[in-house]
Parts: sequence; C-alpha cells; structure tokens
Amino acid sequence: MRPITVTWDGALRFTADIRGHKVTVDQPAKAGGADKAPMPVELLPASLGTCVALYVQQFLATRGLDPTGMTVAVTAVGAAQPNRLARFDLEVKIPGGVPEKYRDAVQRAAEGCTVHHTLTHAPEIAVTITEGSGVAAG
Repeated sequence: MRPITVTWDGALRFTADIRGHKVTVDQPAKAGGADKAPMPVELLPASLGTCVALYVQQFLATRGLDPTGMTVAVTAVGAAQPNRLARFDLEVKIPGGVPEKYRDAVQRAAEGCTVHHTLTHAPEIAVTITEGSGVAAG
C-alpha cells in the first residue's frame, strides 16, 4: 500500500492524500474546530462500515442476489484509559433478504473484510519523528 500523506491545513483541520483522493478531517466547534469535516476518530467506523458493505455486496452479487438498498449502520462506543473506541456494533440491512442457505456465509463475509481483520488482530504501529523538509542536503 502506498503511503498516505497527511498535511495540516490550519486550525484543527488536516487533509489526507490517499492515491490522489483528498479526505479532510476537522473537530467539532465544541472542541475548537470549525466542524467542516468528520473527526479522525469517525473515519475508523466509516472505514469498517464501508469495508463490511463492500464484502457483503460482493458476496451477494456473486450469487445473483440483489444488494439494492443495502445499508450498514456502525455505532462506535468509546472508552477511557486509554481514550479509545472500545466497541463497534454493526447492523447490515439487506432489504431484499438473504436465502437461509446463505445467512451464515453473509455473516462470515461481513466479518472477513480487511478492516475487520485489522481491528481484531491489532497491527503494530511504529512512529518516527523527523525534522526538516525531508530533502537530503547535497
């Protein structure tokens, strides 16, 4: 995966460049931001929900089942010490329904998405702090 570059846009707003796509984050007004974009912590449940939706849609499509109107609602529950999201509750709604023979498989598809696996198998995180422009002196 290519690096995602995050830049500071001023105040409490930042933009992530993801393969040329721009995703902006901000803080709510009550936290000192302008509330012009989601908070960073809101992108995590959004990532999980869209990943689950993709995997379920692909499962349905490959079996000729109609995913029209499908939604995934994600509720994140916070915790303290350390401050974090401690639980995600997802509700996948498939208006057209799923035949009984596929119900367990749809559940496995939802739980098999990459973001779900990443969250249930905690990745290592390495942070390096550097100074300067990153351009080598010549």
